[in-house]
Amino acid sequence: MIRKSATGTIVALAVIWGGGTWYTGTQIQPGVEKFIKGFNDAKKKGEHAYDMMLSYKNFDKGFFNSRFQMQMTFDNGAPDLNIKPGQKIVFDVDVEHGPLPITMLMHGNVIPALAAAKVNLVNNELTQPLFIAAKNKSPVEATLRFAFGGSFSTTLDVAPAEYGKFSFGEGQFTFNGDDSSLSNLDIEGKVEDIVLQFSPMNKVTAKSFTIDSLTRLEEKKFPVGESESKFNQVNIINQGEVVAQIDAFVAKNQAGSR
Repeated sequence: MIRKSATGTIVALAVIWGGGTWYTGTQIQPGVEKFIKGFNDAKKKGEHAYDMMLSYKNFDKGFFNSRFQMQMTFDNGAPDLNIKPGQKIVFDVDVEHGPLPITMLMHGNVIPALAAAKVNLVNNELTQPLFIAAKNKSPVEATLRFAFGGSFSTTLDVAPAEYGKFSFGEGQFTFNGDDSSLSNLDIEGKVEDIVLQFSPMNKVTAKSFTIDSLTRLEEKKFPVGESESKFNQVNIINQGEVVAQIDAFVAKNQAGSR
C-alpha cells in the first residue's frame, strides 16, 4: 500500500510538473514580445542614448525549453563606438521552462521559477573584436532566473581578455532585481588580475576590481542609492620595479532623491 501511494504521489507530481512546464512555456514568447515592445517604445520617446531597435527571430518552442535569437540593431550607428548604421549585436537565448527548470534541478535548486535562461553573445562583424580579445572564447555568458513574482537574478561570467595595452582575468557579476523595470537593483561583481601596460617595463596592476551597488528608481525614473567600486592591491611598476603600492583605490557614489 505504501509503495502504491508513493508511486501515485510521484505520478501526480510528474503530471503537475508537466502541466506547469507546458503552461510556463506558453508564456515565454508573449513575454519576449512584451519586453521588446517596451524597449522599442522607450526608443520612440527618446529614452535611449542611441537609435537602437530590438527584435527577435527563429523562435523555437519545445516542451521543456525555448530557443531564439535576440538582436539589437543600431539604425543610425554609433560613431563614438565605431558602430556602423545597421550593425547588430545578437544573442543566442536558451530558455528552460518552469516551474522547475531542469538545470536548476540538477544543481539542487527546487524553488519554483517561471524560467531560467542561458544567454550567449554571437560572434559577428560587430562583436568579433571581443572574441579575438578573449582568444576566441565567448567574452560574456549570462545565466538568468525569473521568479513568478517578477523578481529576477542574473549571473554574468566574463572571460579573460586583452585589449591592446589593457587586460584582465576572469570575472563574475551578479544582478538581482525586484522586477523587469529595474526599480530595485543590487549589483555585485569582481574581475581578477587587471593590467594596464604602458611599455614592457612600465605598467599598473591591480589584484582585482570589485563593485557593490544598490539602487532603486523613485517613480520608476529617478535613481536613489549608493555604489562602491574598488581596485585592490594596486602596484605601480617602473623599469620593472614596484615604485608604489596602494592597498585599495576606492570610488564611492551616492545618488539622492530630487
